[in-house]
Amino acid sequence: MSYDLRIAVKVDGTNIFAKIAEPEHCNPTYNLADMFRACTGWDYNQSQYYRCVDVLPLIDHGIRELTINPDKYRKYNPPNGWGNLDSLKTALESLRQCIYETAEDIPVEHLWVAW
Repeated sequence: MSYDLRIAVKVDGTNIFAKIAEPEHCNPTYNLADMFRACTGWDYNQSQYYRCVDVLPLIDHGIRELTINPDKYRKYNPPNGWGNLDSLKTALESLRQCIYETAEDIPVEHLWVAW
């Protein structure tokens, strides 16, 4: 199974989120959850929406950690081979790129992300 990364906007006056974009690499495997939490320091809840402006620093931190300290995170590579450090880094980079591209049309303060 995998996550469904998506970018959304919140419908005014409701708790409804409308999906408007998804990263190219939008379905990282659940097997990477521990590595994701460790490298970003973000203990997210699946399918809950978070403000992109708050999440971008965590994504950047995760990419930086996976780049600078890869040996620290290799222990989280799933033993079944479904996903690895490189695939998580690709998913995070793809998510960051999607947020910035979407923010060209809609201010990042109005964008939300769900993992």
